[in-house]
Amino acid sequence: MKILRTAIVATLGLSAALALSACHRGKDGGDNGDGHRGRGMDFSDVKFPISKADFITRMNTRMRQRCASRDAQSQQSGRGIDCSTLEAGIAKCTTAAVIPDSIADQDAARDAGRSYFQCVRQQ
Repeated sequence: MKILRTAIVATLGLSAALALSACHRGKDGGDNGDGHRGRGMDFSDVKFPISKADFITRMNTRMRQRCASRDAQSQQSGRGIDCSTLEAGIAKCTTAAVIPDSIADQDAARDAGRSYFQCVRQQ
């Protein structure tokens, strides 16, 4: 009975630790968010309204930094968009993406960012 109780307590403790780490993923203040897989994009440092051109420049910079910072193993395993595909998508979507001329707030920025990223990924 003592072994079973210890196993249950250990399992609950591990589950709680994993749940907490999942809740805090992407909230370390770093610019790790690209808008997918639950991390969300952080636009807290943006002064709204923001123009379409400034918004696209900001998004391109974030995506390029993220692409450049990924390690070789994640690129070889096929996770994420590779940098050459990213550049082709940026070239096409900078003018073709459906983004309002002025973005009023963080919610609108997240929606526009999601649309822009989907456009870039379809390359």
